[in-house]
Order: sequence, then structure tokens, then C-alpha cells
Amino acid sequence: MDPLLRHLVAFAGICAAATASANITFYEGTNFSGRDITINQPMSNFDRARFNDRASSAVVDSGQWEVCVDADYSGGCQVLGPGRYPDLGALAGRVSSVRPVSNAMAPGRGGGDRRSMSGGGDGARATLYEGANLSGRAYTLGSGNMANLDGTGFNDRASSLRVDSGYWVFCSDANFAGECRTFGPGTYASLPPGLNNMISSGRRISDEYPYNQKPSWQR
Repeated sequence: MDPLLRHLVAFAGICAAATASANITFYEGTNFSGRDITINQPMSNFDRARFNDRASSAVVDSGQWEVCVDADYSGGCQVLGPGRYPDLGALAGRVSSVRPVSNAMAPGRGGGDRRSMSGGGDGARATLYEGANLSGRAYTLGSGNMANLDGTGFNDRASSLRVDSGYWVFCSDANFAGECRTFGPGTYASLPPGLNNMISSGRRISDEYPYNQKPSWQR
């Protein structure tokens, strides 16, 4: 075999092994107790595994995983990176679907979940991060409207932001009140002082700019 071809085949094998090894384990109780289930591929509905709305803690061995409270990767979602999570907080007892972030971010992959990924708006989504430079816990808004982050465990926690598509307004108070700023597609390694660790609501106002239709500014 040609040396270059041999190298490419070996590299492909390494990549495949790395992908296959990515997994997340959910536990029925806090502190990794009770019944458990290990997942290494997208699972759109935990009902099939008889584990719907049961997970209270988790261990991510590798990869980034989008964990959602509703089936088909909808409802409130959070991204969990490698580590141990003895208490899933706002997700505890509510997890219904999960998938690797690589599948969530690529339209047309993961069983054609582009529609459910966005909850509308042709894939428009934005992700809040607890730390600066897109670090720490993450919370993805794919429905286009979150009037109050208080019930998600992510209220007043965001320090950075990534907008994958669409134009979004984020506000310091619930119900789109207080100080509000508009963000378009891009990466925001830090948030402005009026919103840093203060975001309580957010929603998509338009899919494109210039706006083809009048944005939904009303509060």
C-alpha cells in the first residue's frame, strides 16, 4: 500500500475510534446512584430506553453533549462537557433526549434533526455560556423565545454568547424588560457590563438582516 494512503487509512481509523468512544452516562439518582444508562450516539426519545424524565446526575467521559428536557432535542437544552455532574440541577428528572454537539450543530446530520434543533426559524439558535470565552456550562435557545430563564438554572449566569444564526435580543430582566441588546451571528467572548451575569430573557427577533419584515421588538 502506498505510504500516504496507509497514513490516511490509519488516521481515519483513529478518528472513527475517537468518535465511537464519546459517551455520556446518566444515573437515576443524584451523586451517580441508582439505575444508569450509557449513551454513545444521538437518542431522540428516552422513552425507548425506559429512562424518560429519570436522570438526576451524569458523567461525560468525552465529547460535548446537548441534553434536552423534551424529546426530539426540543424544550430547554444545556450542553455538558467532559466531567462529573452529581446533580443535574434544572435538568434533573426532566431529560428526554440527548445528542453529541457535533450532530446538533450540523444541519442534515443526526437523523435529520434540523427542524427540532431550532424549534422554528430554519435552524436559528443562540447559546449562552456561564464563563467568558464560551467556557463552562452552556444553555441553548433553540425555540426562539425564553421569557424567563429563572426556571432553567441559568438566570443571571451568562458571561459569553455564540449566535449561530438569526438575530436575537437579550435582556437583563424577565419578559424582555430591563437593559436589552441585539446580537447577530458571531462569537461574543464577553458580554457588555449591563448584561454580564445578568441575562434573564432572550428571543429571536429576525432570521436575516437587513430585516425583510419588521422585527418583533414588542415586549
